[in-house]
Amino acid sequence: MKEITTKIIQGDSKEVLKKLGENSIDLIITSPPYADRREHTYGGIKPEKYVNWFLPISEQLLRVLKPLLNGFV
Repeated sequence: MKEITTKIIQGDSKEVLKKLGENSIDLIITSPPYADRREHTYGGIKPEKYVNWFLPISEQLLRVLKPLLNGFV
């Protein structure tokens, strides 16, 4: 029987993701800021700058996420 380990990692994704190995994470749950919303919490990303801001983070999310097994989502 395979042992299942659960670990919750909380922090700024721009910093935390750098410390994780490739294909090392089974599941990612995130709440990226909405453009121009929650300015006091996230700094208020302008809609026209959002993609360029989030793309480096999403690349790191993809890097650490394990590939799908047997095509299951």
